[in-house]
Amino acid sequence: MKYIQLIKNYKQQKEILPKIISAIFLISFLCLFSLKSSSQDNYEIRKIKIKGNKTFSKSEILDVINIKETNFVQRKIQKKDPSLYDHEYIKNDILRIIQYYQSEGFLKAHTQIDSVKIINEKKKRVDLYISIKEDIPIKVDSISISFVEPYPKVNIDSLTMRTPRNLRLKHGRRFSDKTLYDDIQRINTRLVNLGYVYTNTQFDLDLKLEKNTTDIFYKINAGPICKYGETTISGNKYIKEKIIRKQLKYIEGKQFNQDRLEDTRKLLYNLQLFRIVSIAPQKDIKTMRNPIPIEIRIEEMPRWMSKFGIGWGTEDKFRAFADITYRGILGGSSRLNLYAKHSALTPYYVSLSWIQPQFLIRKLSLTINPYIKRENEPGYNTQTIGLNVPFGYTINGMAMASISYYLEKVTQHIESDDAEVPNSEDDKFLYNKSGITGVYTYNNSTPVYYAYKGWNIAAGWKINGYIFGMDFNYTRLWFDVRKYQKINGFVISGRLMWGGIYSSDENGFIPVEDRFYSGGSNSNRGWARAGLGPKRESGTPLGGKSIIEMNLEVRHKLFWKIDLAAFVDAGNVWTPAYYYRFNELAYAAGGGLRIDTPIGPVRIDVGVPLRNEKKSIQFFLSIGQAF
Repeated sequence: MKYIQLIKNYKQQKEILPKIISAIFLISFLCLFSLKSSSQDNYEIRKIKIKGNKTFSKSEILDVINIKETNFVQRKIQKKDPSLYDHEYIKNDILRIIQYYQSEGFLKAHTQIDSVKIINEKKKRVDLYISIKEDIPIKVDSISISFVEPYPKVNIDSLTMRTPRNLRLKHGRRFSDKTLYDDIQRINTRLVNLGYVYTNTQFDLDLKLEKNTTDIFYKINAGPICKYGETTISGNKYIKEKIIRKQLKYIEGKQFNQDRLEDTRKLLYNLQLFRIVSIAPQKDIKTMRNPIPIEIRIEEMPRWMSKFGIGWGTEDKFRAFADITYRGILGGSSRLNLYAKHSALTPYYVSLSWIQPQFLIRKLSLTINPYIKRENEPGYNTQTIGLNVPFGYTINGMAMASISYYLEKVTQHIESDDAEVPNSEDDKFLYNKSGITGVYTYNNSTPVYYAYKGWNIAAGWKINGYIFGMDFNYTRLWFDVRKYQKINGFVISGRLMWGGIYSSDENGFIPVEDRFYSGGSNSNRGWARAGLGPKRESGTPLGGKSIIEMNLEVRHKLFWKIDLAAFVDAGNVWTPAYYYRFNELAYAAGGGLRIDTPIGPVRIDVGVPLRNEKKSIQFFLSIGQAF
């Protein structure tokens, strides 16, 4: 609890408390600085060991101070200079720890150096031992909110109960400077969204040291209720101003609401036309300007944008891609995208997409996507010429849904005497597909590439044939859920995938590219890609109509930008539709490394199948997490 805040006590304690606080601070300061000059000055500090820290972790405390631990990689590879023991320097860091605890409500906290242990006299290296006594923290007793005249038309209860996550400081909670200011921000935000743009919230504290409690008194000067003024736009070059104004979620002359400005900013970003979007209400505290003019400044993305890349992996071997986008067609919001890639698994894939965001309504987008691709998977070799027309709907910032119509002409290159394919004496099998697919996704996991919390859920369905005609009639369903959780420095990731296909045709034939396959770097890592499940007589993967996959992975920071991972995978594929046998699941275990790079983690995995006679070790090198 900062001293300037403690001095702001209520009524009769205004004169007494500063003296009490000063005495507490002085006693702590004198006890701390009673340390005599150390003979270990300029020794390297290798380890910092802390005891007595019950409320805050060691890493939280180390973030407060300047002295740091250093390991071998930091010193030799990252070339970081080790912290040197300096008596005066460390006294200042001890003081920082005390101030940190006091700002978190522990007014009587005491910190000192327990000892300095020499671990190598010749190389002048020491370990530093710090002792912390937290004592009893200050807790909140009561909260009072009052308005300075003129009183706004606001229910006081709405400020504490209807703000996002409401106020965090409440009766019985430990007092914290940061939480206090966060709560003031919540109160101000609530009032600004009710039109009181010039809201100013002050506070007083009534501290009772003998009870280790404090009362909080919020005093709010709301000011006048405000409206939106004129909007000016600058920075647009090739995007027409009417496209930008179409995104405005507020109306000039209506009551001011900050959230509507944020909604407008998100809509502009979602167009994928702008690199920077700044929406600033032009407030003037001195004159209390009202209505409030709104100034929108944007920086457009380059009209032409291209990305190219190459790489190598154990499954797709050499790979390369090109991604070219042209934005703002005829000054509008639509864009063209040309994407091409090559790898051993996809010898060629060329896709041209015309994308129209906000098609008919703001949350709906339309894409028209002709493409051609060649796939050379372990279980099949196909060439597809197709057209995909998806409609995407943005539910919110985490959830999306889409429905697509597709039309495909497929040429399957088949093995000789392949009994499952009609006219197997030919080396090619031609067929046409047409239908619709639907996909729902929900993703609140963070951060990108290195998620340590949240969910990533995807569910989809596909209907081929039936009223759409073509050669085969079947439905395909699948569900994939992933969970991330960080516990004591370990990131635990779990995945469950389920799928099933049903054919209403007499022969039950399912095109090879729509079947389920298991095994590989993103699947069961005890088997090669598509190596788990039914096989043809030749030994190549046949694929199936039913699949279950389960994965559990634990990741932990090793050093520098390298993480260590251990995993257990399970799953299998079955030929019949919606046929699952848990006693037939195949298991694998292994471990690997994750190397942090600007394009995502470089992943090295080694997997070993369990309860399998061959037990051949699988090695994978790829980009991105397994799930």
